[in-house]
Parts: sequence; structure tokens; C-alpha cells
Amino acid sequence: MPQRQSNILRSYVRGRRVPRLQEAREAPSVPIAMLESSQPPGTFEVPAVSDLMLSQSVGRPFRYVCDLGAGRFSGQTQPMDFVAVAPGVSPWCEVADPANLRFMGVPGELACACLERDADDPLDFGLVHTCHHGDPLIAQGLDLLWQELGRGDPAARLFVDSMMSALVIRLARLSDQRTEADDLRGGLAPHQSARVVDYMQTHLDQRITLAELAAICDLSPWHFSRAFRETHGHPPHRYLTRLRIQRARELLERTALSITAIAMATGYSPQQLVRHFRQATGLPPSTYRRLRQERPPSTPGPAA
Repeated sequence: MPQRQSNILRSYVRGRRVPRLQEAREAPSVPIAMLESSQPPGTFEVPAVSDLMLSQSVGRPFRYVCDLGAGRFSGQTQPMDFVAVAPGVSPWCEVADPANLRFMGVPGELACACLERDADDPLDFGLVHTCHHGDPLIAQGLDLLWQELGRGDPAARLFVDSMMSALVIRLARLSDQRTEADDLRGGLAPHQSARVVDYMQTHLDQRITLAELAAICDLSPWHFSRAFRETHGHPPHRYLTRLRIQRARELLERTALSITAIAMATGYSPQQLVRHFRQATGLPPSTYRRLRQERPPSTPGPAA
């Protein structure tokens, strides 16, 4: 798994961006960091970081209004409730009561690796970003991580890696459940869908970002992701992967290009192509090509 150090401590603590910091915890060689803070009543906005961030209520309930990049929502927390903030999003919050919060930052690249996504895929957990949640598995996982980091044990790496992966995967499961339960409506208009798919197909050899695709439709990345999924049945990054694998299959069958050249033509490194191709077809590219070449030509049927 890629090794990246969480920047939540650097950005929040050294930048003095967490009001009334109570405690910060990290361990040698461990890629995540956690901290607790006390937020007085009022409004605060946190600068965006490259981490996937979880913020958990660890004290008395408090009333709030928040925007985590997917629209405002409000309510009252319960102990151990959490919110999830995607990398690159600057969350805004107004609390009406004193709030004791615990933060955890997971480097975005590590979170992507947990989900077997490319590092530049958007870590968008859909409707998870639109409210507080009271999930017992997330609550227990964050508490166990907080305790483990408090020990300062260099040998904690395996436990922390495993728990971090479990939390990220759980977020993905919650995202799928909420998307199905809320029955999202209102996809892309036909002309928007056609333009986006055409852009993907003509730029498969390049890095394509969510912001680029959203701009084609004049939508925010958040609203575009939901509209695209409603229209095509898959989030943008997964649909793009399908297009790239389809292009790779065509090139393997119809050309003598090397695997490296095909990887470049589909926007992948050779290692990424092998991984994604195997996931999609069950075979590495070289085996797929050989089997297609060995397949006997079809025999025409008898003349009528």
C-alpha cells in the first residue's frame, strides 16, 4: 500500500486551525493522525486538505448547521456521531453549543488504495456527505484507533492499517446504502450525457478529472456525480474505467501494439492496466490477447 503521512496535524495543529486543541495523537511510521478539540459556539470554516477526514462528536450533544461541500444540513448530534469530508473540500460549520470533536485524517492516496481505486479517482461517498451519521461500526473503529494511537507503539502499524481500511470500506458501504434508499432522481440531460461520454472517449489517453467533466455540464462536481450515476448507473470514475478497458480490449484484438503502448493509449501505467484489466476480465492483457489469437475462426454454415 502506498506510504503517505497524514497532513491533518500539519494543516490543523501547526496552522492553529483547530480551536482549543485538547490532544493530538500519532505514532511512528503510522500514516494517519487524530486529534481532539473543543469548539465554542460560533461559526468556523476549515481549509481544505488532501486527507479524507472524519469528524466525530465525543461530548454532549450540540446543535449545528454544516456544509461539507454537498449542501447545508442541520440538526443535533448524539455522542459518537460522525461526518465525512472528502479530500479537497473546505467544510463550514456553525455550532450553537460547545462542541467536543475528534478528527481523523487518512491520506487520500491511501484511502483510494483501500478501495482499489486510482489515486486520482474522487473519494466521493455520495449522500454520506450530507448529514451526521450514527454508525456503530464507524464509532467503534474510531475509538479503537484513538486508543491505539495513544499508546505510541511503533508496532501498531498493522492494526492501524487494518482498521483504517475497514473504516474506508465501511464508508463506501454506507454510501451505497444511502444512494439506494434515497432513490435519487434527475439525471443528466441527453445532450449533457452525450458531451461527457464523447469527452471521455476522445481523452482516454489523458488524465480526466471530475472537475473537467462537471464543467462540461456546468454543474458542481457533487451534483454532476449524482446526475451521472442516475443516468448511467455507475459513478463517473467507474464508467471511465469501463471505457478504458473496452478500448484496451479492442487494441489487444486488432493491433500488435505492446502492452506498454496500449496502457499509454488508455491513460494507464502498465501496472494499472494489468490490474484493472484483470479485475474486469479475469485475465491479464497478455493472456487475453493470446487466447483471442488462438481462437479458431468461425465456420460459415451450410448454404441455404
